[in-house]
Amino acid sequence: MKYILIDLDGTLLNFKKGERKSIINTLNSVGYNPTEKDIKLFSDINEEEYEKYKINLKTRPEFHHDRFKRLKDKLNLNYDIDETNKYYVKELKYSAETFDDIFDSLKYLSNKYDLFVASNGMCEVQLKRMELSGLDKYFKKCFISEECGANKPDIKFFEYIFNNLNDYDKSNYIIIGDRLDTDILGGINAGIKTLYINRNNINNEIKPDYEIFDFNEIKNIL
Repeated sequence: MKYILIDLDGTLLNFKKGERKSIINTLNSVGYNPTEKDIKLFSDINEEEYEKYKINLKTRPEFHHDRFKRLKDKLNLNYDIDETNKYYVKELKYSAETFDDIFDSLKYLSNKYDLFVASNGMCEVQLKRMELSGLDKYFKKCFISEECGANKPDIKFFEYIFNNLNDYDKSNYIIIGDRLDTDILGGINAGIKTLYINRNNINNEIKPDYEIFDFNEIKNIL
């Protein structure tokens, strides 16, 4: 093993916490104070629209536009859809809440392997959050779907990484992530080892090579 690919949102960064803060600030900016029900509504809509984008049923601009159009219609609000999305993306860009249990293990891993971020998302958002959280110092490079031209679990995402590193020996790679449908399935599609961080104790239909329930358990495997 030489290279460890690590997902960002939900694995290192607490995306749900950042999403919550960002949508509250965004809706406050248009004069609306969301309830907990409203926050969950956006989270559900965002996930549904992301699923369509992930499998190429929508472009990124369509995904971004449609999530705020649906929210506007559901809450009967009056705002410019695309400007509101831009505000949300800006808020998300500066939300860099990490999980508390990751840094000791990242230091341990970075002393043994070359670490690379493997993330679906926008470069400007993910790179800024890496910088603000202090995660950037552990990684050699960030591979982000916007740059790679494909989203996990598409094999093209991983082929971009193999080409960039000029190493096609798949035994040299493992991917670590919190999502079965993107990180683990993507790794399986690419023919590399997979390590699933199952923080919420979800029953697995997609079988990873390794499964842990706490990030620090990585030290027992790698």
